[in-house]
Amino acid sequence: MSDLMKKETRGKLALGASGIGGGAGILLLMGFVAGHFLPALVIGGLVVWGSWRLFQKPNSALVGMVGLAAGLLVVASGIPIVGGLASLLLGISGLGLLAGGVLAVWQVIKNRRS
Repeated sequence: MSDLMKKETRGKLALGASGIGGGAGILLLMGFVAGHFLPALVIGGLVVWGSWRLFQKPNSALVGMVGLAAGLLVVASGIPIVGGLASLLLGISGLGLLAGGVLAVWQVIKNRRS
């Protein structure tokens, strides 16, 4: 039985899609909690909790570690003293994930045509 797409290509496509989703999610989180302490604490705490659960599984340790960093930055963005720096780092990481995901998907599409 032949597949329409190789397993490696599907993996790269899934990695690109998760990068796009993660980057968009981080940018949305940044928009919701920018400068507000209580929403940043609650949403960041939920992200840290969910990411800690993922971090404990060997197959998804990297995803959990990235989520932990994002959750801690969301919590820190609500603190008045360091909130500006945390928001800047959160925005840069969101844009980086988004750009990396778009690049991975574009490379898969480009290689499928040739």
